[in-house]
Amino acid sequence: MSLEGKIRIKLDWDGRHVTAAALQPRPLVPVQTLLHGKRPEHALQIIPMLFSLCGKAQSAAAATALQAARDATSRVPAWRERAVAAEALQELLWRLLIDLPRLMDLPTDTPSLARFRQRLTACCDADDDERTSQADLAQLEADVRRTLLGHVTLGNVRTVRELLQCLREANTTTASILLQCRRLETGRPADDVPLMPHAERNGVLEELMPVMTEADYSTCPHWSGRAMETGSLARMQHHPLLAALLQDEGRSLFARLLARLCEIDALFAHLHAPDDSGSAWVQGAAPAEGIGLAWVQNARGLLLHRAVLDPAGHIHDYRIVAPTEWNFHPQGVCTCTLTGMAAPSESALRRQVELLVQSLDPCVSHEVEVHHA
Repeated sequence: MSLEGKIRIKLDWDGRHVTAAALQPRPLVPVQTLLHGKRPEHALQIIPMLFSLCGKAQSAAAATALQAARDATSRVPAWRERAVAAEALQELLWRLLIDLPRLMDLPTDTPSLARFRQRLTACCDADDDERTSQADLAQLEADVRRTLLGHVTLGNVRTVRELLQCLREANTTTASILLQCRRLETGRPADDVPLMPHAERNGVLEELMPVMTEADYSTCPHWSGRAMETGSLARMQHHPLLAALLQDEGRSLFARLLARLCEIDALFAHLHAPDDSGSAWVQGAAPAEGIGLAWVQNARGLLLHRAVLDPAGHIHDYRIVAPTEWNFHPQGVCTCTLTGMAAPSESALRRQVELLVQSLDPCVSHEVEVHHA
């Protein structure tokens, strides 16, 4: 089952610009009501059924938070970290091979995606022989890179100018999408909404843990009182190519899609790393007895789970903050970018809105209303 709602975006448009933008957050799954009084093992069965996307990330967050609440010394197993990273890689590939081409009237590549997903699952199987899976993973990485950008290797590109030249030479759908997005104006940079900082332990415990019990925090999350943009661009903001692009031009559709490509490289590197190299995508802590917090990255951004157990070991309180609520906060990056967006026609406006929404990647559907001012 899925109880997830829909995001509603309302725009006032004067025939040239969006004069006002408003966003109504989706109704949230009533997690607290559904899980109250349940045993942790029952919650671990229920939570994956509540969410239609990023199931491994949700399961990993639930397991990590509940384990921390029961045992403050618990550690994240390596197989769980690999599963979440692999799922994120699959989701990023889905956007680049299916969703974006479809949105831009270009050919989709379902066969490649299906093949990549099958091979990635095999490579990340915890029971696979390490040497065999590493060799298979290296071959898969080469095939993915070739499918997305042909001969272009982002690690060898130093400037945006070099990147654009490489994209022009690459004969792939992904390169064509990036070049088209480079020419599109999808709204002013959302400088009022910062990119989320690295979610390291102290920052999460000091900035996020104390405010997660606020009545509306799950629908309107904030970091130090400010809405944030999460996702690939936030995580990859210090990549040299992206850092230069952000400094010179600010955030854009092009920057967000380029960040996805950079993160695909980073995820393969993460999957190649030894299991004892440390967890980066799945982390947890027990800030007090009976309380567990998990912060998990997925393709869409930062996912938070907070569990509180009563003395009998049953769930007393459970909170989830999903990436969608960061990027589609009423005063967040989507609303700020839409305000003032220029478009010569309503059809052009709707297309630009769809591209922006796709670049911010909600985990639920959305609806756009355009009112003529």
